Amino acid sequence: MARRGRRKKGGPRYKKVSLSLPKRLYSILNGIAMGDDRKLNRLIKGIIEEKLQEATVAELEAYISGSSLIEEEEEEASENKEV
Repeated sequence: MARRGRRKKGGPRYKKVSLSLPKRLYSILNGIAMGDDRKLNRLIKGIIEEKLQEATVAELEAYISGSSLIEEEEEEASENKEV
């Protein structure tokens, strides 16, 4: 008799992530979502997904390392526009 593979355990498809926001930013986003937690979570998720799709690997690594690579690139871009 052939052995069956192991079944995946049931559970949530996504990892749960907690996020700390400044009170001012939270109140702005909460106002946009009209106080509804589901809409607020959907709004934050959409913002994060959009930012991640536009970001390069180098930018994401810069966030992790805390370097100012992004700031340097923005300064170079602004200098190139002025010239």
